[in-house]
Amino acid sequence: MNSRRQMIKVGIVVLIVVLLGMMLTHCANITETKSVKSNKTVEKAKKKVTTKKPEKNKSTDIDKMPGQEEKKKVDVSNTVSNTSESKKDNTASTTNTSSNKNNTSSSKPSNSSSNNSGSSKPSNNSGSNSSSSKPAEHTHDWVAQYKTVTVPEKGHNEQVLVQAAYDEQVPITEMREYSICSTCGADITGNTSAHMKAHMLNGENGNFHSEWREVVTGYNTVHHDAVYETRYVVDSPATTKQELIGYKCSSCGKTRSN
Repeated sequence: MNSRRQMIKVGIVVLIVVLLGMMLTHCANITETKSVKSNKTVEKAKKKVTTKKPEKNKSTDIDKMPGQEEKKKVDVSNTVSNTSESKKDNTASTTNTSSNKNNTSSSKPSNSSSNNSGSSKPSNNSGSNSSSSKPAEHTHDWVAQYKTVTVPEKGHNEQVLVQAAYDEQVPITEMREYSICSTCGADITGNTSAHMKAHMLNGENGNFHSEWREVVTGYNTVHHDAVYETRYVVDSPATTKQELIGYKCSSCGKTRSN
C-alpha cells in the first residue's frame, strides 16, 4: 500500500512539473510574438519618418529663395506631387516588406515570377512556333466492322426402324360335325348308342343332336418384314456468326475493305 501511495505521489509531481513547463513555454512564445510585433511597428514608424523628411527640406529651400516666386510655386507644386507619389510608393514598399517578413518561411512568388518572366520569351516562341508548326498528319484508328450472318442447320434423311421383322403362326381351321348329348351336353361323336342307353337305364331321356364346329387342323407360318420410315436427323443446328466485312476509322469515318 505504501509503495502504491508513493507511486501516486510521484506521478502527481511529474504532472505538475510538466504543466509548469508547458505554461512557461507558452509565456515565452507570447513574449516573443509581442517583441516581434513591437519591432515591426518600430520599423514602420522609422520608415514613415524617413519618407516625411524630403517635404521639410523642399519647403525650407523654397522659403530661402524669394526672388523667383512664380517659378518656385510651379516647382513646389511639382515637388509636392512627386513627394506624394513617393509617399505612396514608400507605403506600398513598406507593406510589401512587412508581408515579406511575415512570410519568410513560405515561398517567394514575386522572385519566381520575375525569374519566369526573364527566362520565358513568349514573343520569340510564338513566332518560331507559327513558322515551324505544321498541321499534324491524321493517323487512322481502324476499327473492325462485322455483320451477323445466319448459318442454316445441316442434316440428312435416314431410315428409322419402326417395327422389327417377325414370323406369325396363322392357324388352319375347318368345319366338322359333332354329336352332342341333349341331356348332359357331352360330345358323344362315335359313341351315341352307348351314351343313350346309360341315360335310359337311369330313367332319363336318351336324345342327342348334331353341331358343326370350327376346328384348328394346323398352322401356317407367315413372315412379316421389318418396317422402316424416313426421318430427318439434324447434324448441326442453325447458328449465327460475325463475319468481317471491312474496317472503319473511328475519328474520320473513312472505310476500307478487309
